[in-house]
Amino acid sequence: MEQYTDDERVEDLKKWWSENGLSLMVGIVLGIAAIFGWRYWNSYRDNQAEQASLTYDAFVKAVEKPDAEQARQRGQGLLAEFPNSAYAALTTLRLAKLAVDDGDNATAIQRLQWVIDHAKLAELQDIARFRLARVLFAVGQLKDAEKQLDNITTSSLTAELEELRGDLYLAGKDVEKARTAYATALAAGGTNRILQIKLNNLTAPTAETVIAAPKPPPPVTEAPPAPAPETVPVGESAPEEPAVTKEQAPVEPTPEPVATEPTSVEATPEPVATEPTSVEAAPEPVATESTPIEPIPEPVPVEATLEPAVTEPASIEPAPIESTPEPAPVEATPEPAPPASPTSPSGPSS
Repeated sequence: MEQYTDDERVEDLKKWWSENGLSLMVGIVLGIAAIFGWRYWNSYRDNQAEQASLTYDAFVKAVEKPDAEQARQRGQGLLAEFPNSAYAALTTLRLAKLAVDDGDNATAIQRLQWVIDHAKLAELQDIARFRLARVLFAVGQLKDAEKQLDNITTSSLTAELEELRGDLYLAGKDVEKARTAYATALAAGGTNRILQIKLNNLTAPTAETVIAAPKPPPPVTEAPPAPAPETVPVGESAPEEPAVTKEQAPVEPTPEPVATEPTSVEATPEPVATEPTSVEAAPEPVATESTPIEPIPEPVPVEATLEPAVTEPASIEPAPIESTPEPAPVEATPEPAPPASPTSPSGPSS
């Protein structure tokens, strides 16, 4: 085996370095440059994204103020400075809306077409196609609008897409296709009440679709009121003769009972009798239902004026009167003399 001396090894190393040293140095420099360049690029991209975000935020505030002129200036400045950012497509969509609000449909069509051509997200492209189809429908370009709808693939736009497709068919006098499109929009989850009204206007009523009106509820019959307790009117509790005065005229018979208000006199619990004659107990008052009252008999004139008896407002069961009650003192009526004793002689006793 050949042995290398130290000098030979040094010579071999010099030879290798002379052949590969330059390439190695270039590789190291390029590696270091690539590392620093990548870091710089990331920093630059982050700064650009931050600046684009701030510019877009100012643009949105101008739109919501609303300040249309300032919004246009900020939006166009963002497109000129950051045309490749994600905010460029969003800004263009809002600029297209401002153009539609101003009635400039041509500018709106150009803006939306720019989003379709330059947006990086497929969802943004489909949103731009849908809005472009609405603008084309507004200007009467029905065929072009339908073509834009055919290119939409985002499933979340199915309900809105089919509703707009139904509007296009209805504008083209194709009622059957319009009805089918509206039904598809409802089946896809459309909750717009106007969509339901559109479908109802196109649906002809048939025997299957007509919904019978609900039957009216049975009439509620009120329970009969409970019978009120029968009360005896004041003044017709007993058929006894009222106390009258000497000057009182006979009472004419009346078809209905008349309750007279008692005068303010001292009430006596028992009727007053002038003679110690036996008086039959008055019958218990009975309440009758709307029956005519028999005529009250003509009162018998009394020589002396008797104090009228007053009964309580409520019906009181009359108590039987003793056969020989003590006569009550009455004005202008002399007290009757006591009967003579059978054992005493005529004349006053000493």
